[in-house]
Amino acid sequence: MKPGQPDLFTKRVRKGPAPKERALHIAVADTLAWGISPGWLWTHFPAGELRADKTAALLKRMGTQVGWSDFLLVGPPLGRLHALELKRRGLKPSEAQHAFMDAVVAAGGVAEWTDNYDAAIAALRAWGALSDRLLTDG
Repeated sequence: MKPGQPDLFTKRVRKGPAPKERALHIAVADTLAWGISPGWLWTHFPAGELRADKTAALLKRMGTQVGWSDFLLVGPPLGRLHALELKRRGLKPSEAQHAFMDAVVAAGGVAEWTDNYDAAIAALRAWGALSDRLLTDG
């Protein structure tokens, strides 16, 4: 039985899987690329993808750390770090991800996590990371 298709016997409709986390990352990245506020810097920290053992070992040897948030932003005027962790709908950050966000806050930065686009954009707006052209719904 495919998602969205009713079962002939029970008449129940099977729900499809939640959208992949990758789609959320791309949507947020597209929004930042189009509407970042002047003076802000941002990057996506690509540490979460499945990799070959050799590549993972090399990245670890080069200093890649576990738990870092998906999006790292630096905001003017004082260069405050903002960390945004995105999860697939219904999932929660790992212990290492919580520890990183706590460390960012302890160092004077801001950190937040969410599992949906609207909440991610609300956080970015609250931080001032999105330009005024994205502050209207029209």
